[in-house]
Amino acid sequence: MRGIYYFLIGIILFYIDTVIGIVIPMHFGKIDVIFVPHLTLMYLLILTIYRSFGVAVILAIFFGLITDLYLGSIYGLYMFGYILAVVIMDRLFKIFYRDTVMLFIVILLSTIFLEIYVAIIYGVIGFIQFNLLEFLLLRLLPTFILNLILLIILYPIMLKFMRKIQNKIDSRI
Repeated sequence: MRGIYYFLIGIILFYIDTVIGIVIPMHFGKIDVIFVPHLTLMYLLILTIYRSFGVAVILAIFFGLITDLYLGSIYGLYMFGYILAVVIMDRLFKIFYRDTVMLFIVILLSTIFLEIYVAIIYGVIGFIQFNLLEFLLLRLLPTFILNLILLIILYPIMLKFMRKIQNKIDSRI
């Protein structure tokens, strides 16, 4: 039953991701500032730490495929990126203490690495013209700021939700 709740929250966050991505692109003359929200990835990473690695991997496969089919041009790109981020997060937090600051740093770095990974793959294939300075200033920095704000909003809500769900389910066991 808990898995269904995690799945439904992921679906909601996926659609919020999509809406945010559509609503907030900014144009200043000929300059496009691109904000890419990664609520789904951040949710999967929080789920990896505070719940089950197995559930997070299954949801990473599902939401990666959904993201690839819905948004991507290369199937498997986001799926592999999500799975890799979940596996690295699980391995890192077997070493590190589960401190909130460290968790925020690793989640934000994961979103940055996912953006770089997607841009490199798209650049190698030839889907985009890759200019490093434009990428850093007009895509990576705004994406980092947006995801920091979203993480500050998402983290306490997810912790409260997971504690509530955990208490209901664990009380029956």
